[in-house]
Amino acid sequence: MLATILKSPRAVQTTIAIVDAYAKLKELSRVIVELPNEDNDEPQRQSLLRRGGQLVNDILNDTLPKHSSETSFELNLAILKMKHSVKRESDDRIAALEKEIAELKKQVK
Repeated sequence: MLATILKSPRAVQTTIAIVDAYAKLKELSRVIVELPNEDNDEPQRQSLLRRGGQLVNDILNDTLPKHSSETSFELNLAILKMKHSVKRESDDRIAALEKEIAELKKQVK
């Protein structure tokens, strides 16, 4: 809720990401509810499974700026159990590592 009060670009991005994730979770729940009803129609069932996988992928792959954090997400549904962990470094740390790599490459040449 704080992101909706703040007016910075990062707060706006966060608010949009939250609303988008919520919409995708609602769609994913609809797909999961429809799956048992499609026992006789295999192409439709495969289509629903693909759409469910795509939604899970979209939810877990965020586009917000990366900061130092470690996130663990576990989704346990009747037909699906999934755990996703992400560890991110700050932009400054990534830049320092890239600089070290570039220096090491120069030394190797």
